[in-house]
Amino acid sequence: MIRRHSYRYLFYSGIVNGIGDRFSQVAVLTLLLQLTGSGVAVGMALGLRVIPYLLLSPLGGKLADRFHKKWMLVLTDVFRIPFALSFLLVDTKEMVWLAFTAMFVLACGEAVYQPVRKSYIATIVEKENLLKVNGWEQLLLGVVLIAGSITGGLVAYIFGTSFAFWLNGLSFIAAALLVLPLKKNRSYSPFDEKENTKRIRWEGWMMFVLAIQLVGATMDGAFNVLISVYGAETFQLGELGVGFLYGALGTGLVVSFLFSSKIKTYGMPFCLALLILEGVLHMRASRIASFPGLWLTFVSIALTGGVMGAFLDTILMKNVKAEEQGRVFGRVESWTNVQLGLMMFVSGWFLDIFTPRTLGLWGGGIGITGG
Repeated sequence: MIRRHSYRYLFYSGIVNGIGDRFSQVAVLTLLLQLTGSGVAVGMALGLRVIPYLLLSPLGGKLADRFHKKWMLVLTDVFRIPFALSFLLVDTKEMVWLAFTAMFVLACGEAVYQPVRKSYIATIVEKENLLKVNGWEQLLLGVVLIAGSITGGLVAYIFGTSFAFWLNGLSFIAAALLVLPLKKNRSYSPFDEKENTKRIRWEGWMMFVLAIQLVGATMDGAFNVLISVYGAETFQLGELGVGFLYGALGTGLVVSFLFSSKIKTYGMPFCLALLILEGVLHMRASRIASFPGLWLTFVSIALTGGVMGAFLDTILMKNVKAEEQGRVFGRVESWTNVQLGLMMFVSGWFLDIFTPRTLGLWGGGIGITGG
């Protein structure tokens, strides 16, 4: 389906964009550690990536409802090129401020880009194909996670961080060029200033979808912190263990595409069941004593979350008015990413008080209770 559909341009653009971003993230964190020798600097860099979502995702969604989505995607990619390349100038501890600034601006671009991209999907994909395409979106995330993180580390190690920064800059150019052939397939009403300024009426089912995503983001916040701890410390495998666990997440997301594309009947009760299942799997992960068992459980967690994510996005795309989808996805991206960042901060603090396995048990309990 993807080889014949215009969505393929958006898919390939997302692959290039995402892998380039992963290359840069791995290289930047390595560079910060080399120049500062401080884990605090790395934590600050990761925290900076969350802040823009609070304000800019809703703004990006509003602009997506008002202006041409394709050109917004192109502009956000082009805008980020000089900042992606600015890391090349960071070669001393005194220049670290530039790395923080560039990471913040790049995160601003991503905060605008994501709701525009999601709302664009509904204008180029027929309703009967939305679930399949949202399954492809989870596949995209898995490929980016596997190829971007693992390959990015190898590229930075073999060729140096500068080469990774050049690749990221080129990836934005390639991503912008790839979306140029895109055209809207579905009927879409022209911009109406009066309609665009109306407050969105959040119906009960929309709040239910949002609640599921917020609970999922809470679990994921704890999970993101625990990945490194489980791999490096609990099983004492260092960076190799962390890499394998990230690979497990990517594998699960890739496999989730196969599951979501086969399921024909779904709804919010089914999504709720998947949320509870994900919570159970998180709790199981906190008890497992063997690394292979943990790896398989991580695959299952990502698979469950990927299927649930595809279903929830499809429900929104099918039922939210076309002229409101940008604003809806903008607010969802904002709230879930802020929740994710807050939970990462809280989880990091809790690890000074409780064991990783206790935190993992509580994280899974949140999913079950929330479900």
